[in-house]
Amino acid sequence: MAFCEVLILIILITLCIKLCKVEKKIFKQCTEYLTASLYIKDMVLDSKTTVEKEVALTEAKKLLDVMINGGSITVKKDGQKFSFTFDLKNSCGDLKLLKTLASELKGSKYSPEVVNKFLQGLNKYIYFVLYQSFENRKEIKNLIESIRYTEFALLVLLGIVLIIGGIAFFTMVLVPLKQATKKIHEIAYTEHIEEVASHVLKVPFKDEIGKLVDEVNELIKYFAELNKFKRILEEDTSLDDIFARLANLLKTKFHLERFVIYIVSNSNNTMKVVYKEPKDLPVNQEILVVADLCRAKRTGRIISSLETKGICKMFIHPNAHHICIPLLCSGKVEGILQIIFKEDEEYKIKEFMKNMPQLNAFLEQTLPVLEAKRYAESLKQLSIKDPLTGLYNRRFVEQALENITAGIIRRNTVLGVLMCDVDYFKKVNDEYGHDVGDEILKNIAKILRENVRKSDIVSRFGGEEFLILLVDIRKGEAEKVAEKLRKKVESTTFHTKAGPLKKTISIGVSEFPVDSTGIWQVIKFADVALYKAKEMGRNRVVRFRPEMWESYEAYIKKDRSS
Repeated sequence: MAFCEVLILIILITLCIKLCKVEKKIFKQCTEYLTASLYIKDMVLDSKTTVEKEVALTEAKKLLDVMINGGSITVKKDGQKFSFTFDLKNSCGDLKLLKTLASELKGSKYSPEVVNKFLQGLNKYIYFVLYQSFENRKEIKNLIESIRYTEFALLVLLGIVLIIGGIAFFTMVLVPLKQATKKIHEIAYTEHIEEVASHVLKVPFKDEIGKLVDEVNELIKYFAELNKFKRILEEDTSLDDIFARLANLLKTKFHLERFVIYIVSNSNNTMKVVYKEPKDLPVNQEILVVADLCRAKRTGRIISSLETKGICKMFIHPNAHHICIPLLCSGKVEGILQIIFKEDEEYKIKEFMKNMPQLNAFLEQTLPVLEAKRYAESLKQLSIKDPLTGLYNRRFVEQALENITAGIIRRNTVLGVLMCDVDYFKKVNDEYGHDVGDEILKNIAKILRENVRKSDIVSRFGGEEFLILLVDIRKGEAEKVAEKLRKKVESTTFHTKAGPLKKTISIGVSEFPVDSTGIWQVIKFADVALYKAKEMGRNRVVRFRPEMWESYEAYIKKDRSS
């Protein structure tokens, strides 16, 4: 395409040079020589007396000398001034004839014969100028003819340039932009970001579009890494596993050599070291006994000696800088990450500060899982599990709801609420006995627990009812999860003492804070939707709608009477 542009430019420059050359010959110099010749002729012819004739011939001689030798001259006629400029490079007519005319006037005295002879020679020169002008006009005509072909060539070249440009624009701009947009859309709406990241966008150009595609690839890689990290954390079974994985991330991705991870007990106002690198790194024992001595724990803000030297009196490492990051869960400091740099490690500090936003993003993914795991650990201490199913009981839900909903609001996500009930469960107890009924409940509990994420909360809410809390989901996702659970129970054959049995469940679905900003109101909505599912024939999922609330009380009365 660049070659075509250069070729068009060369053609246009050539045409301009030709036009300028002809213009100088015809419309400038030829006009000057012709006008001067006619001026001389009129001047001689207009002379009446002998004196006037001699003066006219003298003036003619001066003008002829300038025409022959080049230059400028100004003459007067009838009170008017006429200026002429002659360029020998672009002269018109026969200069030899002009020289002959000039030589005839030298030393010649006035006579009618001299005047007639001079006028004859001047007429001959005027004829030559006109002839030369005619020849130049023929050149103009030929040039115009050639321009027509040039116009056609230019149009063809322009068409080629437009076609090539269009193809280039499509391949170099539209296709990469479309691919990048598709990738961004996949990141936003898919649950399998790692699969999206496995297909890297490739563009054979290094222009601005190429840079944009590279940035999209880096963005996809970053989100895939973030998603993978969170998924692995959710699969970890203990707090120790989570802290070990976080420590490994700090060492491998962020290349930190010295750091300490503390966990905080707010009830006792103490801290405990759960990980430190290197293993023999000394820590301040005072903050372990009284956690509020730690400035980061007390204020809930990042404390950095890079901004204010000596900001924390509890920091015990001389000739070093520290950054203490509080790990906040539901508004409470649940842990502290302390990062230490030597004073001469300016390059490492600069590199870390550049990557600080990424570290914050990974910590944000860690905190909800950390919070859920800490709740799980506390369950063991408080014995708030249902002894039959091994699920959390209603007491746990009542204690944990405040912190769970606070985290949901802080992270601006959604909490899905599923109220599940075993269909016709009373019939099982009546026909096969409570032992078989217990087996059914335990198996259904196992199905529910194994088919949601580790970070989700499954509880036995009472009798044959189960309450499931789906933490940090997107709006509308709860109903999909509920349908998956319903189908899983429906397709399962339960092998009991009384033989194989099939059971189904009905599920009412609501979402916090989508349906209400009061969590117990949302749970009640899920219960209303559950009753609606029973009313519609059971073995189904029903999403709560406001109009269900109006007919709820009437249905309860009818259900109890039957």
